[in-house]
Amino acid sequence: MKKLHVLLALLLTCLLLAGCAGDTSRTVESSERPESSSQAAAPTPAADSKIPSSSLAEEASVEPESSQAESEAPAEKAVGEFDLESGTVLLNNGIEMPILGIGCFRLSSEEAENSVYWALKDGYRLIDTARIYGNEDGVGRGIRRAINEGFVTREEIFVTTKMWTSDYDDGPAAIDASLQRLGLDYIDLMILHHSQPENDVAAYQAMEQAVTDGKLRSIGLSNYYEPEDFDRLISATTMKPALIQNETHPYHQSTVMKEHIAQYGTVMESWFPLGGRGNTQTLFNDEAISAIAAAHGKTSAQVILRWHLQAGNIAIPGSSNEAHIQENFEIFDFALTDEEMARMTALDKNDRFADY
Repeated sequence: MKKLHVLLALLLTCLLLAGCAGDTSRTVESSERPESSSQAAAPTPAADSKIPSSSLAEEASVEPESSQAESEAPAEKAVGEFDLESGTVLLNNGIEMPILGIGCFRLSSEEAENSVYWALKDGYRLIDTARIYGNEDGVGRGIRRAINEGFVTREEIFVTTKMWTSDYDDGPAAIDASLQRLGLDYIDLMILHHSQPENDVAAYQAMEQAVTDGKLRSIGLSNYYEPEDFDRLISATTMKPALIQNETHPYHQSTVMKEHIAQYGTVMESWFPLGGRGNTQTLFNDEAISAIAAAHGKTSAQVILRWHLQAGNIAIPGSSNEAHIQENFEIFDFALTDEEMARMTALDKNDRFADY
């Protein structure tokens, strides 16, 4: 009997030992199986390492993240720098402005409405008008048509108008009247239309106040052709003009004024960029311009407008012809070479076509 008890005890002990060994084996297998391939590949720090595993992870990730941030961060634009990819320039007040737009000089109110609508549909985002043009109401209607059809928003449009000389004595009223005629809550850029030393400082100061009040976003000048005249006004005011709009084209390249205003971060905008009505053919038929156009399979108008942008001039060609408006915008798919730009620069005669 004793032997039987001993044998039973031994058998029970063996069974208990076998069960414990089986449980331990499963536990080890479970703990060593990686949950994912990334976990399996991760290095395990040494047991005596003084660096926590979390610190190792931070060390491994900080360097690549920093390098990636540096490589992906866009370069900051310089004031007055033309970006031909985005079609904008950074003004001296920190606002970006389109560098190609539609001008509304000599357009009726109805023509202005259609031209603005067509231009916005083609991709233009800059519109230029003036109180004296008598078509601010038409420009406003064209803008609303485009917005209502949903292919542009007000925030994407840059609207420019100008204060006429007879309004300089009551600048605040002139600003409000333009806002009302345009049907807008704010104007992106208002310009004094002409130099008028007897009262243009007061008019400019009214525009400065309107910027503070949120009615205008930017202010500038037009038809100031002498550095001394430009300095006369800015020495008596606070905000530097964002731009100056003068007659500028291949035969009158505004070199002196462009060099002078650069110190203030003020950029040049060209009215009559194609020479103006009655003078366009003179430029279109210029041998150098037409030869460059032929080399690129473009029109002379497109070559002149492309020259403006590469030379650092905002251009606002005007037209009531839908096809011409579209043609004028198709200048971002080619570029003039350095040699072609030099040939264009050599055309400067310092001659204006207009006398105003």
